[in-house]
Amino acid sequence: MTVLLKSQTARPAWAKVAVPTIAGTTGLLALAALQAATSAAMFALPWVAAMGIIAIAPQAPFVQPRAMLLGQLSAGVVGLAAVAVLGPSLWTAAIAAGLTTAPMLLLKAPHPPATATAAIIGASGPSVWFLLDPILLASAATVLVGWALGRVLPAHRYPTQWW
Repeated sequence: MTVLLKSQTARPAWAKVAVPTIAGTTGLLALAALQAATSAAMFALPWVAAMGIIAIAPQAPFVQPRAMLLGQLSAGVVGLAAVAVLGPSLWTAAIAAGLTTAPMLLLKAPHPPATATAAIIGASGPSVWFLLDPILLASAATVLVGWALGRVLPAHRYPTQWW
């Protein structure tokens, strides 16, 4: 028979739920507003996922600015290279997403949501300008929104290191 300890069954304190929920909702609304105002693709799945991680685990190494920016840019380059060699397809998306792991680890900038960026590129075959919009713009916006939230919300320090 398994005995659960009180810490395993107790609900988290209200602040441990409220602060990340407010941070995530506010951050996602900010990305949506930026997209509406600029028409830049800020509210795409990789950055929505990154904002969720920043809201829930702002100290996580893989959402710090270096990991966000280098991880996303390297995923973009891998995705574009895969499309150049194989053409856009579901298979290219899978290969690009998988291969994205290597440069992220070599650059010491692992950012799991970037695999979705490589997959999107592999499936759709966008132009090289995709590196600027949305990759660089949305990554920078996500970091800046996370930074702003870290200044406004108590107990929500982001980033823990810039580079």
